[in-house]
Amino acid sequence: MGGTMNADILFSIANGVAMAGWGILLLYYSLEHRFPLFRRPVEQAWIPLLLSVFYALVLTLSFTGLVPGSSGDFSSLAGVRSLFESDYALLAGWAHYLAFDLLVGIRIGLEAKRHGVSIFILIPVWFFAFMFGPAGYALWRFIRPMLIKGQQEGMV
Repeated sequence: MGGTMNADILFSIANGVAMAGWGILLLYYSLEHRFPLFRRPVEQAWIPLLLSVFYALVLTLSFTGLVPGSSGDFSSLAGVRSLFESDYALLAGWAHYLAFDLLVGIRIGLEAKRHGVSIFILIPVWFFAFMFGPAGYALWRFIRPMLIKGQQEGMV
């Protein structure tokens, strides 16, 4: 019970950190001139880095047996399913999603800002990146050529 409670608390903290990251990204994009303190955390992706370190820490604790782990492998769907039977392994997987989805959202936002893309176009893209990760990235890649003409392919 104690391990589950701690995993639940860590889950809530990770979610809060990710939500703060998305909020800071939105403020940076729309009101950078009023909130210049958000520039470095966004442009240097501090919150995805923090979530990545959290992921690595939880994963290490799980692999070393310091928190309850699970057995499984990546050779089959059943093997992957069994990897996530532990609350801590599931927490690590969730932190992985949070970190990468926010990182993709930041990269999209930085490129869009560089080219003057309206936030009203970006919000639906960010919604899909936030909720469905790769779908948001795919949406950006599909609409990007219509929004940014005559530019060479960027990193995102």
